Amino acid sequence: MINCRAPYRQNPTLPYMAKLTIGRMANLYGLHRSTLHEAVAKGRVTAGLDGKGQKVIDLSEMIRIYGEPPGSTRHSPTLHTDTSPTPTIEALQPLLDELRLLREEVRELRETMRLLEHKPTQQPAPKPSTPAAPSEPATWASLFSALEE
Repeated sequence: MINCRAPYRQNPTLPYMAKLTIGRMANLYGLHRSTLHEAVAKGRVTAGLDGKGQKVIDLSEMIRIYGEPPGSTRHSPTLHTDTSPTPTIEALQPLLDELRLLREEVRELRETMRLLEHKPTQQPAPKPSTPAAPSEPATWASLFSALEE
């Protein structure tokens, strides 16, 4: 029976990454072949063998170690070609005036909040009190008599 199934992948929805020979990978990254052979020998880069017995490196492995290949435009962000000149002070003057007004308003609001937070509370007016009798030393008898009254 012939096995027609694709080799096992952890996530079958992801496409295979390209595997290139060490020479082609070195050209792609602008490295010397001996540099990649040394990296494979020291275990920094993982290499396998293709059907012809040549050492190949997975592109994802190279991206992990060396980043995206130089000159790769596949994932580079688009550059905005904004040709508008830098605005002059005269064009920005209305915005600067509004900014000054807003800062003044914020300063006034802060001052108002400070006044509200530190507003002294009014002390209740003292109650008119009856003249107190001269204080005498309290005895138990005087305390009980005060309770009976």
